[in-house]
Amino acid sequence: MTPDDAGPRGDVAARGAARRQVLATSLWLAAAVLLGGLDLPARGFEAFRFAPFGLVAGLLGILYVYALSVRGAIRVPAGWLGVLAVAYWVAGTATAFRVLLPPPGLLQVGLALGVALAAGVVASRRDAHGALTAAAIVVALLAVLRVGLVPVFEARSELPDWGPLRLGGAVDALRDLVVAYAPQRPAAEALHFGAVACIALAFRTQFVENAEA
Repeated sequence: MTPDDAGPRGDVAARGAARRQVLATSLWLAAAVLLGGLDLPARGFEAFRFAPFGLVAGLLGILYVYALSVRGAIRVPAGWLGVLAVAYWVAGTATAFRVLLPPPGLLQVGLALGVALAAGVVASRRDAHGALTAAAIVVALLAVLRVGLVPVFEARSELPDWGPLRLGGAVDALRDLVVAYAPQRPAAEALHFGAVACIALAFRTQFVENAEA
């Protein structure tokens, strides 16, 4: 093989590796969107529904994809592959915020603002490892609030009705203003945990594929 042949063949191999990297990463992110969008309400008549992420989670997804890509934690190839990769990363990251943020209410508004400000901390890290560590801390804090504190708040924020004093109704209205909690079946919680795990695997696959290339 002459040096002239090695150059074009090397470019073809690099493009093939980039396509495989984007495909493998996108498959994990697509799995995260499918798992994270499934809801199995614990009460009511809806036994199953698919609810994609909304505006708040979508905006946070865009913000964090940008912050992580600035530090190289998300590697975006050039050309149409980069557009495809960004679309899947935004969808996957938005799905993560969809399952980690508490239901609508003042608590969600406050946490969404805090998470948005924390994106600046992620973008200010020195390298990809630091950015991923900062993002992982945000995810862990949201998970503790979503799975631990919100259900406890729902269970312990009740008052009885005493004659003409309808304390229970007033507390219910105030509670829904803070967080409109909708219990999920354990299977749904497991699916949502699987969605976050798929995103973690997407990061791992991206770096493994890049290392092999």
